[in-house]
Amino acid sequence: LRPEDRTAGAVYGGPSYLPDTWRAAARVEVDGIRDRVSFGIGNTIHSGDSGLYGPEDDEWYDLARQMRYLRINSTTGARSYLRVGPVERVTLGSGALVRGYRTTAAWDERRIGVEGAIEGRRIRLAGFSDDVLGVNGVVGVEARIASGARIGPVRSIGLTLAGVHDLGRVGIRGDSSLTGVEATLRGTVTALGPVAVRPFATYARYLSHGSTLGGGVDVSSSNVADVLRVRGRVAAFGSSSRFEPGHVGAFYAISNDDERIVDDRTFFDEETPELAATPLDSLSAGVDVIVDLRLLAFGRVEASQHFRRHIGDDAASAFAFRVAGRLPGGGALAFELHREDFRGIFDLIQDLGAVNSLLLDVRVPVGRRGMVFVRSRYGYRRLTETDGAEYADGPRRYLVERRFEPIVGLRFGG
Repeated sequence: LRPEDRTAGAVYGGPSYLPDTWRAAARVEVDGIRDRVSFGIGNTIHSGDSGLYGPEDDEWYDLARQMRYLRINSTTGARSYLRVGPVERVTLGSGALVRGYRTTAAWDERRIGVEGAIEGRRIRLAGFSDDVLGVNGVVGVEARIASGARIGPVRSIGLTLAGVHDLGRVGIRGDSSLTGVEATLRGTVTALGPVAVRPFATYARYLSHGSTLGGGVDVSSSNVADVLRVRGRVAAFGSSSRFEPGHVGAFYAISNDDERIVDDRTFFDEETPELAATPLDSLSAGVDVIVDLRLLAFGRVEASQHFRRHIGDDAASAFAFRVAGRLPGGGALAFELHREDFRGIFDLIQDLGAVNSLLLDVRVPVGRRGMVFVRSRYGYRRLTETDGAEYADGPRRYLVERRFEPIVGLRFGG
């Protein structure tokens, strides 16, 4: 093997809390790098009443869910790639249609998707499908075209076209469909040294629903004191009714016309629990102000935050925060928080709400081969007929689920 090629594995065991009781847990994972290919397989399984925990062995798709990731790069450092695994943090264009989309909010229902991109001198094509094993999923495409045109101080003006379609919804148009198109013009302001300022303007529309028009500015620097890469964004979108920026986002896979989140604050106290989040067709017109920030410390730490403040009649703001880093000796840390269905910053601070998720992964090496792995996941599980007769028909419903897995194990290879 070449020096950069490697294969490493780990075996873990210990207690686990999900969703309402302590269980035994076992985890096996294998990661490897071979030339342009990197991969990771494995999963955590839990004991159940008569075998494994029910949602982990109730369908053949559970075998596919052992695929954590498979990535193929065209060349080292190139931006052309192909990745297979659960879809996470996918954004197209300016994010007016698709921003931070993932299929992992309900972990046991996650789908295995594919995403990729190929880049040439003047054009970059990218796309994704959130389910490579089925026909009912979300697909999206993006094309970035560089024109080289210049208007005043703005140079390198380019056009980005994007589209998204939910294959599980009937037709291309109509109230039951979800098909969106987006166009973004973007350029670069000159004469600002190492800092790049890129203004943009976007128009997006969901066919047979609503539309938005907005713009803003991206500010970035690829090298700050030889320590950081920084990117920030400030934008504003004015939307008609039946539209919200980034609707296909962190919770779309479990919060749409066919899937709904149940407000857990009413689930145990009322005969007919309330459903959280405002459906797309019930949204009123409004204005959204967006502030994004991303920091990357070379090779070690990444931190990002997204805040979309909705100004209008609906509780339709969104927030996301993520920090991830590598620890000495092969350890790692990752923390993610997502929130939707709230109004202003005070609601974000004071009330956790019903549409939220949290993930904390910590890996701490112990000695030469030991490893402590702690995962805390605040996500969702799909309700079934056993949870109540009212869930046998109609949209699939999801209820909050809390998991805690403090397990220990041994590493091999690497």
